Amino acid sequence: MTAQPTDLPDLDIHTEHGVVTRLPTSFPLADPERDADLDPDVFQRGFDEALAHLAQLPPSWARHYAATTLDQAPDTTRDPSYTRGHRAGMYGYLRHG
Repeated sequence: MTAQPTDLPDLDIHTEHGVVTRLPTSFPLADPERDADLDPDVFQRGFDEALAHLAQLPPSWARHYAATTLDQAPDTTRDPSYTRGHRAGMYGYLRHG
């Protein structure tokens, strides 16, 4: 058995919501601490608003709305962090709903 290289970066991301461990296949690493263009608070607001909107719709409508939204180009009139969060919420709803 070969020894693991010791020059690998730390796989744990520590956030105010807990600790997230990346899979080794997720390199190159990308997270809010390393993505200078992402505002985590605005991202979270977009994510939360997307899920709140979807929760108000019947499940079949919510799935259709989320899929239709993701099929369209991202909204360039809003803050990019908000748009990324909003789209992440839509994707998460479809993936886990």
